Amino acid sequence: MLFLLGFAVGLSGAVIPGPFTAFTVFDTARKQRVTGPLIVAGHVVWESLIIIMILLGFGWLISSARLYIYVIGGAVLLLMGANMIRSDPSTSKMQSARTGSSFLGGIFYTAVNPTQPVWWATAGLALLLQGMDIMGMAGVVLVTAGHWSSDFAYYTSVSYLVKSQERYVSRHQRAIALVLGAFVAILGVTFIAQGFGWL
Repeated sequence: MLFLLGFAVGLSGAVIPGPFTAFTVFDTARKQRVTGPLIVAGHVVWESLIIIMILLGFGWLISSARLYIYVIGGAVLLLMGANMIRSDPSTSKMQSARTGSSFLGGIFYTAVNPTQPVWWATAGLALLLQGMDIMGMAGVVLVTAGHWSSDFAYYTSVSYLVKSQERYVSRHQRAIALVLGAFVAILGVTFIAQGFGWL
């Protein structure tokens, strides 16, 4: 029951397009292989650190730093989006990027996504407490495992879908980079605006 609860909550968040989804598509397309599992592994490592902080009682610190998290994360995403737009799949620089670490990318794009720490310090905390109230630490483990299983299932599916359409993706790689770059950049601007309370 708790595993399914974590899976459902995790899936509801995963299906909302964001910088992590954009990176999964971009990374799979440029490397022409299924990289979703490695990306999620990096995602899990970073979220583990956030969860540990919350369980140790530092959730308030994350909530109080909301402005900095949104502004800094938004600025980084804006720069990364601009970099995606400027990148050209035909250049040697882009070709060499195929050897970049999907695992480290999973950590990075989770770390710079402002919604991640704030979500865990609020809605995620409620999920962890639900598991704690029902089964103690075993409950926390179950809801967290469910949450990460949904991430693994969804992003691996996205990565596989991109890989399965390899011919189409290869022909339109530049257009895909432009669209994803613009999307990430717009998210960055949106997060900055949210941090300052303009939205």
